Amino acid sequence: MNIFVSVGTDHHPFDRLVGWASDWAKDHPEDDVFVQYGTSSPPTAGDGHELLNRTSMLARVAASDVVVVSCGPGGVMDVRAAGRLPIVVARREPLGEHVDDHQLAFARHLETHGLARTIEDGPGFAAVVDEARRHPDRFRVEIVDDQPSGIAEFGRLADRLVWGS
Repeated sequence: MNIFVSVGTDHHPFDRLVGWASDWAKDHPEDDVFVQYGTSSPPTAGDGHELLNRTSMLARVAASDVVVVSCGPGGVMDVRAAGRLPIVVARREPLGEHVDDHQLAFARHLETHGLARTIEDGPGFAAVVDEARRHPDRFRVEIVDDQPSGIAEFGRLADRLVWGS
């Protein structure tokens, strides 16, 4: 199974997510785990690269059975556009991973509306990735060609999150 994990491009380290992916890769050497780790420490198991250009990242998403990303809206939309249900991890301000906890609110909104699965800890990472291995159909979404642009869709989702409509 091919698993792609991306911390995104924010300059704050996200060692927590890289560590969970490394731990999972150590326990599952039969699977291919690739981590885009940004300013975080490199993974200690599996494979990885600091940054990927957009073309390479989208190719990895399309070729992966399981995709785990930080809960940035661009990454979430790219994963859904590739027909995958995003597995998201919110960067947390108290852990030095971001400037505030807006990703946490966004992740919970996505989960509530069935637009992503949310992971909040290491055991959750293992449980959701294991579920995706057993039931890959649960982590696929229909690709709809007539969806609004990413910017318009993000605006709609943000309005629903902020204003509740």
